[in-house]
Amino acid sequence: MGVCASYPDRKITDKTTKDGNVEGGVNFQPESFRRPSSIMVMNISTGAIKEYKQPIRANVVVSENSDNKNCYYLSNAESMCIGTCMPRVPDEEELLLGRIYFIVPLSYSDFPLSVSFLCDLAVKVSSALDHLHQ
Repeated sequence: MGVCASYPDRKITDKTTKDGNVEGGVNFQPESFRRPSSIMVMNISTGAIKEYKQPIRANVVVSENSDNKNCYYLSNAESMCIGTCMPRVPDEEELLLGRIYFIVPLSYSDFPLSVSFLCDLAVKVSSALDHLHQ
């Protein structure tokens, strides 16, 4: 989800050489969420997604979007890396526009992230965002 796990924006560059061979490559350009004017928050447990149009503190988001704020925390998608535990956004930190965050059960904080888990999250977020903006 973060730079170490995915590359959301890439540009493929191909050119033909004088001898007719095709050379090229992929230029990766890490980019925040497509809508830099909003913050997207997804509850991993319920799949619910919410959009915020202005900066808001992490603890406010968790309390608005979970039944028991003591059992959940917020994680920034751009900070997630394979083989590490889901990082916690400090309660008093203001969320950044253009980013995707997850409301996560505390039980997830002790388990390293796997490729399959991050891929599953990416699919869920993509699907939820498509439904949100239709």
